[in-house]
Amino acid sequence: MKSRTLFAAICATLALSLHAQIEVPTPEQMSGWLSGYQALCGGKSPLADHARRLAQATEKQKANAYRVACDATNASAFVHYTVPPTSETQYLPDAYPFDGEAGKPLRIAMAQDEYEPGSFVIYPLQSFGKVQFEVGDLRTADGKVFPKAELDLKVVKVWYQNGNGWYSYFQDTGLKLCPELLLNDEDLIRVDTGKVANYARLTEADGSVSYRWLTPPRNVDNRIENASGYRLDESFCAMKPNFTDAATFQGATLDEGVFKQFFLTAHATTNQAPGLYTGAITLTRDKSVIGRIPVELRVLPFVLPKPKTYFDRDKDFLVFFCEYIGFELIRQINGNDQELAEKQLISLLKNFARHNEVTPNFRGRFQRPDICEAAGLDTSTFKTISMQLARPADMKYDARRKREEHLRKFGAPENYFATWGDEYGLAILNGIRPMIDTYKNEGFKFAINSRHGYSAAAYLADLYWPPVHPDSNNSTITAKFNALGGDGYFGWYACQHVGVENPAYIRRQYGLAPYRAGFSCHYNYAHHLNGYNDLRGSTYRAMNFVYGHGDGVLDTLAWEAFREGMDDIRYATHLQHLAHPLVKSPALQARYAAKKALQLLADMNTDDFDLTTARLEMIRHILTLQSFSN
Repeated sequence: MKSRTLFAAICATLALSLHAQIEVPTPEQMSGWLSGYQALCGGKSPLADHARRLAQATEKQKANAYRVACDATNASAFVHYTVPPTSETQYLPDAYPFDGEAGKPLRIAMAQDEYEPGSFVIYPLQSFGKVQFEVGDLRTADGKVFPKAELDLKVVKVWYQNGNGWYSYFQDTGLKLCPELLLNDEDLIRVDTGKVANYARLTEADGSVSYRWLTPPRNVDNRIENASGYRLDESFCAMKPNFTDAATFQGATLDEGVFKQFFLTAHATTNQAPGLYTGAITLTRDKSVIGRIPVELRVLPFVLPKPKTYFDRDKDFLVFFCEYIGFELIRQINGNDQELAEKQLISLLKNFARHNEVTPNFRGRFQRPDICEAAGLDTSTFKTISMQLARPADMKYDARRKREEHLRKFGAPENYFATWGDEYGLAILNGIRPMIDTYKNEGFKFAINSRHGYSAAAYLADLYWPPVHPDSNNSTITAKFNALGGDGYFGWYACQHVGVENPAYIRRQYGLAPYRAGFSCHYNYAHHLNGYNDLRGSTYRAMNFVYGHGDGVLDTLAWEAFREGMDDIRYATHLQHLAHPLVKSPALQARYAAKKALQLLADMNTDDFDLTTARLEMIRHILTLQSFSN
């Protein structure tokens, strides 16, 4: 990484650290809570019994017991808190969920054909051991059903990441607990707080189980890279069948006084009837019910469109990534099994498509269009080739040959981008002009990620993605690029790279912030699959949105937040599509409603605007606009 890029990323990290929250009580607050705890111990209730059992616990745990007792005076088994699924708060085992709502239903509002999450934290008043969670069908008052098959419950695994966990993708000494993984079987990863270590559970075909240390120091678990693409020679083969999460939720262990977070993702199909659906998640131990968590889910009467740009509501907002994902890389960590690699690649690409990454970015996308088709990816737009810098005749031959291959495999393209090199300066850019012209004459579009590119090559670039932060500070340069007309795309990368766990930051970084700042695509670095040891790198942490396992990928809070960010853009796109035709409506109130909706987007300070509020406000305006459109 160049020095300026490094500086920009550090500045982004410092700004981020101001937002990612862990509650720090004042001495006066702690003193008051501990006094309340002493009074609680003198009472007669399940909450008081629980408090007395914490006599030898830490002051923080005692304060937690008192605060929970204040929130739910009649609780007997556990207290649950509904929390924002993309909160900047780290919900740690000993951290009171100060931004949660005790005892409230888990509420989700979603469009048809959308995935939408909700989250809750449980505080047990006694140790239950392994508890089963049954997610039932949800129903409207008139009997319509939202099927439980479309409700996916997972536990949020808190495990050890390095000292910059949650805040940055830079390496740091030591390890700390950090919420990240979304698991069906929480025991797939064992966390030893005494040894400060993570372990992977390996289950062989004969049923034998062993555990592999995931977090040895760098000098024990050496990182070996080859110059052709930063390919790791991995010692942990995470995508072998012996390391596979369960296909369905396996319950969770509830220990007294230990907070635990859960994540429910709902999927409304296109034909799911609009309405308010209610039901519950039932918790049982030894087939006896210990409690229920109410669920309220509202399906909205519209389907979201594809994401478009803010400045041009007909222009696609694209998603590119630098990806270290392909058959060779998967085989390296699955035991060199090509048949298994094909299944795993399709599985993970289907996961990507469900998360709004529909552009093919994996290695081998050009050679295997059948994989793109099987995963449901959109092959009308993607970066396909590297240009060949050679003699003019050789360049013309290469460009024409590749064009004919593209037409044969994919048909007439909308956007086939060709690139060459990485972060080069003006002298090199000037020298490769003949190559650029050769490939553009054959129908390819030119992609460049040089930070010098705007001043010297904006008129050349069809896809320009410099290392800048995607926020309002860069809206001037995007406006200049967009003013050139044509169908060029302005993206970003490196500020920050993939690797930050904080879902609030990720949702903003890939959502309304670049949308409102005039960006038209993402092109960040990078997708990796095997960063299970957060101590291996020298300068950088593992850059993972997801992690590989035997059945494809393990999701994370950050990856779910990426989907939410892209869905924020889709909601804004739908709002614009409804509002602009009504601006010229003969009905005065319709014109007012349209302009109010557009003013919401225009006034939105997406660098710090609360994104949950932004989503709800967009929904409110969309429903109003629909009433006029209908």
